[in-house]
Amino acid sequence: MFRSIRQCLFLCLFIPLLHAVDPTVFSEGRVQVPLEKEKKPSVAATLLEDLASVRTLPESLDYPALPPEELRAFSEYLDGLAQDLRVPGYALLILQGKDTGLEHCYGLRRVTEIPPVDPNTVFNIGPPTAAFSSLLAATMDGEDGFSYQKLARRIWPRFRMSDSRSADQVDLYQLFTMTAGVPSYTDRILDPAWARPEDVFEVIAQAPVIAPPGRLFEPSTVSSAAAGYLTGIAEHKGEDFYTAYTKAMRTRLIEPLGMTTATFSREKAEAGANIASPHVRKGSGYDPAKRWEPQVNALAPAIGLKASLRDMGRWLTAELLAGETAEGKRLARPISVRQRWQPARAQNSQSYGMGWSRQYYQGVEIIASMGSYDRQSAAIGILPAYRTGFVVLVNCDGEEANRIMQEVALGTAEMFRAMLAEENTPGKPSPENTPEPSEATPSTEP
Repeated sequence: MFRSIRQCLFLCLFIPLLHAVDPTVFSEGRVQVPLEKEKKPSVAATLLEDLASVRTLPESLDYPALPPEELRAFSEYLDGLAQDLRVPGYALLILQGKDTGLEHCYGLRRVTEIPPVDPNTVFNIGPPTAAFSSLLAATMDGEDGFSYQKLARRIWPRFRMSDSRSADQVDLYQLFTMTAGVPSYTDRILDPAWARPEDVFEVIAQAPVIAPPGRLFEPSTVSSAAAGYLTGIAEHKGEDFYTAYTKAMRTRLIEPLGMTTATFSREKAEAGANIASPHVRKGSGYDPAKRWEPQVNALAPAIGLKASLRDMGRWLTAELLAGETAEGKRLARPISVRQRWQPARAQNSQSYGMGWSRQYYQGVEIIASMGSYDRQSAAIGILPAYRTGFVVLVNCDGEEANRIMQEVALGTAEMFRAMLAEENTPGKPSPENTPEPSEATPSTEP
């Protein structure tokens, strides 16, 4: 089944998703923006599907369980694909609610050594970090006057932009959704190899504002990083940006979720013996590569998380349970969690929300965040109508890693599509399982 459905579909569907979710490609400390992102829309380009509410499975209904034999066949297919592509190693998890449907690892942590990839192997998470940062904001949404619409200057009075009116109006939501007016080329200016966290705000202060806040989507890792730092400052006023952010992450998410390997510290990640090496393409295969990430990553809230498959599963569980841990502890309100998945209502939004991007595969809605950083790749995705999600971590980047991530996303959706077809339904949940719209999306007005 898996070889026949997507040879062209994944190219036309999920390559745009990769660009939307991972707006920048990092290589040797440099930031490169795909050429198609440089184009500006000549007219309002909001798509009708951007305005549709994310549809979630009502809590009163059980998810349709994927057959174990189908999941086994899927993992075997992916292993064959990884072998064909010479991918060094990957780790895969498919969750349904808080139940594990599939946990599967393939290959080696480092191609020149014996230890295999296992569920506790630590990978660079890269661009999906932005979605984790927005979950931090969700844990605070509604507390003590904090909301997604909190003005940046209310959180940090020294926040500046080249246009003073925009600086007065920009809020946290617009920074997370990359609709604050920050130009994409700032990513090329701010190299994480040498930049400091405070440089994120210096770049925003000096760059021309390309549109009024909330008007235009423009891919910007700098914008996402600023949103994460401001969230940390809102929790820990008086601390420096990096300390405030990492402390808030640790106390509000990492420790409550039980993420024992998760860290933003390269030194701490490398201190553990079970860590995946980055790899670079050489001939028809891969060789281990050196890490270039600095000890303190200026863009940490957008690309800096490091974690294992098991820890990523704990994060994914909180998404699928709308803010609850597997043990039943509530970390955030359901409405605050789900609002992050909803695309921004802005020109050229490309279905992009607060660190998440939405696409459809034959009627199946997929909310995902994926990309590559320091020669490793990661994807986390949600099929909200089925309370199902996936994580895939790969210890290389490039077309081969993208192919694995795309196949996981589309293959998971295809299993549901096939299941529904067998039940003689028209490619969407049956009437008794029709998901309800999630709560209203947040206003982008300050």
